[in-house]
Amino acid sequence: MIEQLYNSLEKIGYIHPLHPPLTHGPIGAVIVAFCVGLGVLWWPQKSFIKSAYHAVVIAFVLLFPTVLAGILDWQHYYSGALIYAIKMKIGLAVLLFLLLSAMLIVGKIPNTPPSVMRLLFICCLFNVLGLGYFGGKLVYEGRTPIATDGLFPGRVVFEGHCSGCHSNGGNILYPHLPLRSAPQLASFEEFIAFVRNPKLPNGLKGPMPIFTEHELSDLQAHELYEYVIKGLSASTRSENP
Repeated sequence: MIEQLYNSLEKIGYIHPLHPPLTHGPIGAVIVAFCVGLGVLWWPQKSFIKSAYHAVVIAFVLLFPTVLAGILDWQHYYSGALIYAIKMKIGLAVLLFLLLSAMLIVGKIPNTPPSVMRLLFICCLFNVLGLGYFGGKLVYEGRTPIATDGLFPGRVVFEGHCSGCHSNGGNILYPHLPLRSAPQLASFEEFIAFVRNPKLPNGLKGPMPIFTEHELSDLQAHELYEYVIKGLSASTRSENP
């Protein structure tokens, strides 16, 4: 069902993740609530808290489609791998839901001290900043997870040849065939044989290019294999449910 959704979107020309554009809704509303809520410090006679409360309502409503889109992207682009950045985003999203719920309840209580609302505004602000931070790690650093010094040469090869299609050990073209669980990783011999002549499970030639020894030496292939097994695939496999 998820694949059908993304295939349908691709047919009409939309080939990007669904989650990032929607994040501007709840995050923007939280920032508005924070800024407007602080206005009461300078103009206490104005209804800034009430206006900020309305922004919280918007953030709460928009949170649901944003989270749903995030789950769809997670399954489609990362094959459901529970890598660290995604774990943090899940935890922060749950916390944001609780904070916004608390603000909706507290904001309806008569004579609620503005200081209580301001504290909640601040907590929500730092929460969405954290969500943005870990989202950035997924987009930039997350494409090629950090490796120890011994695996660094393989990480360089991965960045140059593989990260575009196999971000985080997944497979953006065939999400059901992630790199992290590929049977060709069983041994280096199987791995290099596949790299030299890659084919889809049905035996047909796929979009993956052929890496000749001129383009990828045996030494580089071995360094890449060590990185995938020990620095990328092993960590994500251990985190899969």
